[in-house]
Amino acid sequence: MIALVCVLLAVAGPPRVEGRVYEPGGAGTASAEVTLAQGARIQVVRTAADGSFRFRAFEGDGTLSVRLPQGWIAAGALTRQVGPALRGDVIRADFSARARRVLRGRLLVGGRPLGNVRLSAAGLSAQTDGQGRFTLAGLPAGSVEVRLEAPSLSARVELPSGPADLSRDVGLAVPALSSLRLRAVPHDVERRPLGDWISGKPLSDRQIATIERLAALANLDAGFRLVMAVRPSDVARGAQAAVLLQRYLTGPALVPRGRVLFSVAEFARAGHLELILARMNEPEIR
Repeated sequence: MIALVCVLLAVAGPPRVEGRVYEPGGAGTASAEVTLAQGARIQVVRTAADGSFRFRAFEGDGTLSVRLPQGWIAAGALTRQVGPALRGDVIRADFSARARRVLRGRLLVGGRPLGNVRLSAAGLSAQTDGQGRFTLAGLPAGSVEVRLEAPSLSARVELPSGPADLSRDVGLAVPALSSLRLRAVPHDVERRPLGDWISGKPLSDRQIATIERLAALANLDAGFRLVMAVRPSDVARGAQAAVLLQRYLTGPALVPRGRVLFSVAEFARAGHLELILARMNEPEIR
């Protein structure tokens, strides 16, 4: 038996230490510098395109350390003890990293910048400046939804698997009222010039009463929606006005955010933002 063990040890090759440097759920980190130190013996390799590395190690303990290339940041410890390694052993050690992806651009509605609004993407958020410019850093790879928090509009942006610093305008699409599964509820419609909203002109007592009456009705039933509608030609300025009206509706008027929509409608009066009470259509029973 002892002789057999000796034969197996003689045949077995030196230990190997291998692993991968990669973004969890994403791509490998190419060209990372990986060092294996075993006492005075030091080996250094670069990771392959898929982030993999391999060493023919010496017997005994060792320390693995990773130096990431530019554009990558650590997502965990970059140093690890390995071993003790014996002949024939294969020791696996993976390291997590995260590519630094930055999206810079302007938020557009109807081809015009939408300033001073809050947007979010992949759990991150940012505020646009007066010209609609924003910066989001730390985004994941792949298709990412950029969402305007109020009113609820969104667009998708494709981000690469590796580090990136993209400059890209993000255009938000506004749905047509006819495409929404809604039907208008007979009731008063509040109609106000876009310029009054954008300039910050105070609401009249009549306007406050009408808006609060519509808000109270929307709060009565989860099937109700308050629709802020503008003509297609007014969509850019209408979005600015809708931001201000939604702040009022979901703030002092206490309407849940999900019950407020923004859309374009041919019947809306030119130069005005209209607030309409509507109900979700019941699903068809088959």
